[in-house]
Amino acid sequence: MVARRRMMVSTGLAALVLAGGAVVGCGTSGNGQSASQAASSSAKGEASAIPKGQTITVWSWQTGPELQDVKQIAAQWAKAHGDKVIVVDQSSNPKGFQFYATAARTGKGPDVVFGMPHDNNGVFAEEGLMSPVPAGVINTSLYAPNTIDAVKVNGTIYSVPVSVQVAAVYYNKKLVPQPPTTWAQFAKDATAHGFMYDQANLYFDYALIGGYGGYVFKDTNGTLDPNNIGLDTPGAVQAYTLMRDMVAKYHWMTPSTNGSIAKAEFLAGKIGMYVSGPWDTADIEKAKIDFGVTPWPTLPNGKHATPFLGVITAFVNKESKTQAADWSLVQALTSAQAQEMYFRDSQQIPALLSVQKSAPVQSSPTFKAFVEQLRYAVPMPNIPQMQAVWQAMSILQNIIGGKVSPEQGGKDFVQNVQKGIMAQGS
Repeated sequence: MVARRRMMVSTGLAALVLAGGAVVGCGTSGNGQSASQAASSSAKGEASAIPKGQTITVWSWQTGPELQDVKQIAAQWAKAHGDKVIVVDQSSNPKGFQFYATAARTGKGPDVVFGMPHDNNGVFAEEGLMSPVPAGVINTSLYAPNTIDAVKVNGTIYSVPVSVQVAAVYYNKKLVPQPPTTWAQFAKDATAHGFMYDQANLYFDYALIGGYGGYVFKDTNGTLDPNNIGLDTPGAVQAYTLMRDMVAKYHWMTPSTNGSIAKAEFLAGKIGMYVSGPWDTADIEKAKIDFGVTPWPTLPNGKHATPFLGVITAFVNKESKTQAADWSLVQALTSAQAQEMYFRDSQQIPALLSVQKSAPVQSSPTFKAFVEQLRYAVPMPNIPQMQAVWQAMSILQNIIGGKVSPEQGGKDFVQNVQKGIMAQGS
């Protein structure tokens, strides 16, 4: 998981972009209105507002069925507005997300980016590669507060949420018929039937660290302070102690247990529980495991675990010359109808609360559980200094293996992060 936040605009522009959210692609919305009907009705009020004949380029880091949905929505939007949209699949670009930054710096970037994880926002926004989201484009009350926090940089919203990701507990119903909700029951089930996860990975460990009161960077009124690192607090040390106990006391794992081993053991039916995200659901289904998903149990301190929240987003290049049209298109690509399509076709957890509460999501025990876990999720830090944290997390392996104490490991972790930040020059 290595690397890997509103500004006022004229009333006219706000009116332009508001209309875009009603435009969707092929398929039917929750109220039975087709995409073409929605596009047609919204286009009537927009036809003279957004110039016709423009060409908008979208780079997508989502692929497969979701990419096809994006292309359909974009084509319908273009038809309704008299513009042209070119959607380019960047999901296999060997340079990854940084390819956007490189291109944008030289004026060769796209107008719109779709499918970008929110933890890239900080770097791109601070470099001036993203337009702040104009007033009227996003209604923050339609999302969970933690989702909105994720797309802010220093209190300003820079991207629009498309879907969300979080890790929870998969369990084998044959071995663990009832999912544990308390730590006592969880420990009993894990000891009897096995439990594994990618333990030396901060992405998964933060569920414990945050649950015990630790933190990565202190959040002060929406601003993350890279000078206030909470990975050596008493709470963080308690979490490290629990992680070490999973190996030395409970013997659920060995220091060499990684994500691949944990997943393989679960797919083989050898362990009762495994922590991962919705991306593993398809493989577990293929393995014909009778499984369920449940939020983390309450921790030994009685608090809820706090896994990292990831948000997949859409945003506009600050240098784009078609800003009004860009934001209208972004609204179409992130609308409720669009998110319904992404869930239906690609099992992407919707970012909008209304779609999370919809029948298709709630009728799936698997995704209903992931949505429940979102309540306690904490946005993965998105400031540039987070890169130093990912680079320093190798200390977790030493803590788990008993090479350093949890207390010393916490101190080393923070010191290494501080050194990394200094090396970044940030």
